[in-house]
Amino acid sequence: ALANYHPSIYIYTDFVDLIKIQLISKKYKGNILMKKIITLAISAFLLVFLGSQLVPAAQQQFPGLEQQHPLFKTVTPQEAKNLIESRQDLLLIDVRGQDELREGYIAGSTLMPLWDIIKGTQRPPQDKPILLICAVGGRSLALGQLMSKNGWNEIYNLKGGISAWKDAKLPLNY
Repeated sequence: ALANYHPSIYIYTDFVDLIKIQLISKKYKGNILMKKIITLAISAFLLVFLGSQLVPAAQQQFPGLEQQHPLFKTVTPQEAKNLIESRQDLLLIDVRGQDELREGYIAGSTLMPLWDIIKGTQRPPQDKPILLICAVGGRSLALGQLMSKNGWNEIYNLKGGISAWKDAKLPLNY
């Protein structure tokens, strides 16, 4: 079973133990609080720098691990159209302002201006997949990243926004 583990994990634990032993035994004999602080600081420091190697190793060991993280994906207009057609549970949320709708909107979309969501006066449901739409893709990208870090599980961002949707000659309502 040990043959399957990534060597970085062993390097990390051996290195932490070595540093702890040297620092604690020489400089801070008898000071238990200082020993705990040093152990915690060293562990945190090394996790930050070795974490990038440990995560892929863990994902290789446990293939289902990546499925526990929320999905946040930027999709092209054509991919978005395919999602809309294939996913009955997909919510289309347009985060532009009311005045921007005159440029057109995707059929079935719900207007929830970005600032209303940020202020908390409107809140997209967390239990449904969501396609975020804005004018050129910036606001929806920022909001999607924020939502995926705060409990929403399946968020899609329309790359290029309504502008790219228009350029792809996909249907809009006015």
